[in-house]
Amino acid sequence: MPISEIILLIIFGIVSFIGILGSGFILVVNGHKCFQSRKMTTYDFLLTSLSTSRFIMQLGLLIYYILYFTLKINSRLFLDYLIFFSWMFFDMISHWCATWLNVFYCVKVANVANPIFLWLKARINVLVPRLLGLSIAIFMVTCLPSLVDYFGHTKWCNLTETLLENASQGGVCSTPDSFFIPIQLSFYVINSCLSTISIILLLISLWRHTRNLKKSGVGVKDLNTQVHIKVMAFLLFWFLFNFVDFVALLVYSGLAIWTDDGTVHDLHIGIWLSVFPSAHSIILILNNPKMKEMYICIIKKMYAHIISIGHSTS
Repeated sequence: MPISEIILLIIFGIVSFIGILGSGFILVVNGHKCFQSRKMTTYDFLLTSLSTSRFIMQLGLLIYYILYFTLKINSRLFLDYLIFFSWMFFDMISHWCATWLNVFYCVKVANVANPIFLWLKARINVLVPRLLGLSIAIFMVTCLPSLVDYFGHTKWCNLTETLLENASQGGVCSTPDSFFIPIQLSFYVINSCLSTISIILLLISLWRHTRNLKKSGVGVKDLNTQVHIKVMAFLLFWFLFNFVDFVALLVYSGLAIWTDDGTVHDLHIGIWLSVFPSAHSIILILNNPKMKEMYICIIKKMYAHIISIGHSTS
């Protein structure tokens, strides 16, 4: 392997490992909390679904990249397509979970004097799990025609390696990217629109709340304002990293549609596609006081353990 490829693989491994640890930490802590209380709130359900989907997605992608660049797996093998479909499915689930989590935050925190919004506020705990399930079901149903079209189009493809190499590269075989990424991009746009609306509503709510406090002569550093600002910071960070993820997917889509060189293996794209879920997992931990306290405690214990090992060896 070239040295540049090794460096990129190491960077990808570090970014993915951070995301896997973050999602795994959220999953374990949240699961332990639900097991002790014997109940699962809507927030816990969204957080558990999000961390589970991201854990599976990033772990599978990391294993695949390691196998591909160390064992040089043939990009036309069944494993290649299995990894792609698994990544697309769990990536889309994680985006829907994150989107409905943003909507849940917005409805719970924002104060908007609108009958529809007030109706949502009273029923959001029941509606969000159903909307998440409906979103995933719609995504799966939407993918079915493309799935049938893809396998119908590639039934004479070189899956058994019986065709010449230049035949498979000349358009006889088609990668799954060109069939499914347009659908994925469409759902990305829907997710981004819903999250943008949530951010705008929270901004309006925070601005009105701060204006009312100033009129009444009360300081703006009250608890409600702090909650607004905290949730706003969380959503803005999500929006920033989601934008990076969306741009990376656009670049990947362009490469996949206009070329046929197995761009799923491009480590540059893999790194950018892993930045968003990894960063968002860390933001979720830091945004939750109990998880943040436990996370810092674990880091301190690990640091103390490493120091003690260093002293004992010296």
